[in-house]
Amino acid sequence: MLAVEPETAGRCDLPGIEAREQRLVADVAKFDLTFNLKQRSTGEGTADGIDGSLEYALDLFDPDTARALVDRVLRVLHNALSAPGDPIGTLDVLAAQERELLLHRWNDTSHTIPADSLSALVEAQVRATPEAVAVVHEGEQLTFAELNARANRLARHLVSLGAGPERFVAVALARSFDLVVAILAVFKTGAAYVPVDPEYPADRISLMLDDVRPELLITSAAVVALPGPDGPRVLDIGADREFETLADDDLDATRGLDAARLPACVIYTSGSTGTPKGVVVTHRGIVNHICWLQAEYRLTAADRILQKAPITFDVSVWELFLPLVTGATMVLASPGGHRDAAYLADLIRREHVTAAEFVPSLLRMFVDEPGAALCASLRQLVSGGEQLPRDLRDDALAALPGVHLHNTYGPTETTIGVTSGECVHGAAGALVPIGRPNWNTRVFVLDERLRPVPVGVAGELYIAGEGVAVGYLGRADLTSARFVACPFGAGERMYRTGDVVRWTSDGQLDYLGRVDDQVKVRGFRIELGEVEAALSGHESVDQVAVVVREDRPGDRRLVAYVVSSAGAGVDAVVLRRHTATRLPEYMVPSAVVFVDALP
Repeated sequence: MLAVEPETAGRCDLPGIEAREQRLVADVAKFDLTFNLKQRSTGEGTADGIDGSLEYALDLFDPDTARALVDRVLRVLHNALSAPGDPIGTLDVLAAQERELLLHRWNDTSHTIPADSLSALVEAQVRATPEAVAVVHEGEQLTFAELNARANRLARHLVSLGAGPERFVAVALARSFDLVVAILAVFKTGAAYVPVDPEYPADRISLMLDDVRPELLITSAAVVALPGPDGPRVLDIGADREFETLADDDLDATRGLDAARLPACVIYTSGSTGTPKGVVVTHRGIVNHICWLQAEYRLTAADRILQKAPITFDVSVWELFLPLVTGATMVLASPGGHRDAAYLADLIRREHVTAAEFVPSLLRMFVDEPGAALCASLRQLVSGGEQLPRDLRDDALAALPGVHLHNTYGPTETTIGVTSGECVHGAAGALVPIGRPNWNTRVFVLDERLRPVPVGVAGELYIAGEGVAVGYLGRADLTSARFVACPFGAGERMYRTGDVVRWTSDGQLDYLGRVDDQVKVRGFRIELGEVEAALSGHESVDQVAVVVREDRPGDRRLVAYVVSSAGAGVDAVVLRRHTATRLPEYMVPSAVVFVDALP
């Protein structure tokens, strides 16, 4: 409410009676915010300024926030009077000290990290603890020396097949020792690996391979249908084991190369135009994130880290390489095991896992699983990939005593994670914050003119720092649109996330939503336009709109609304099967609803 009164308001002139104004302050605010302004004049009747007061609801605002609002109003008025010809949208609402806080103090994250590649750091750990257990899988184990020797042999074979720096090698293997060996071997050749989920439909795999044009594909006929003669050269690691006779001494083609620019992997994400896009991530970005994880979560060689994320999910990168760099033990879940909360609880208990990451939807299933209470070894739990509800935070901390739960955030384009905050049971606030920026990361909450917005005000999140990816492979148009010049650092780039956030008063970030049609379902990033494009490819579909429905709290599902072509006879099962031949399972709508027309 804005109330503006002339000085004569409320004046009472009656003959023979003296009257004066008495201001009454109500005990209850009638509106969320009420700005009361009253004009003032001199005894001669000339204007003499305006008196103002702010009344606010205590349910929504505290005194500091109310004072900040008044200060900003006054600042805007002063700036407008000093530059009356400027457009209103250019007026600055920030004080100098608040600008310093937002741009510098809360982004003071500088730390020194090694200049080495991931393979060099793994080899250093092998020399330090050669006989320690590196990987455990289904009752078997590999020591660091055994893992490194296998990777060296395979790397020599990959070099003979054309792998090398600035080249790409696709890896399509089920979770196994071979998967870990293959990715480490690719790094040793200097090439970047391209993770391909064996469960993807053949059309999706072909599209990715056609886009990245890898030197070769490491796979197994047991898990993936091998591409035809027009596809990349194939190493069927399930059948061709001749490389095991090669020398096993260290081979690292990344030595002497600039790890800050050397591609480490290309991870494909959903694309709004119907085509997935490959994000080129550097060794430097991954090393920075792993060094931060080790320091932040105090992980040591005594830890046992669960690797369960599909290799096409960026979380898999830290699950794979944090243990190999720190000397901890990697515990591999069985293929498909990442979907089964009961299996994961049993695996964590049997293998004494100490650290793991769960997307909130799986965390809910895990917390509700009776076996979770027996996971006494678990001490570090990371949640990310989608918004963490307050009730789930509190339920997890209550069900898993002694566990430190961290809520994290980070798109693939900025290398896994860029913010993190430890959760506190019962903490106030409508949202669980996504935390503060990690090492060598700067985050900016900006308006449409790329100017920082005040604390508590919603804006779009931009990210700068070591983790910012090279860009999208072969997509200069998309790269230039999302990776933009940073106005707060000379020659620096920042990534435009499309996420809407706000700063809290203590320097954390609240996630509020998106500025576009990108969604998160069970932690997977989905562009609704890509799902719509796949459905539109069916001859019976005239129009389609895909939305996310959450009919039960925490249960988010894709639903397609379809207008059929005239005379077309098709049912929902046929359309879902059609979509499943083109998209991964997590992008197939749970339901198809036929409508006469789209609104």
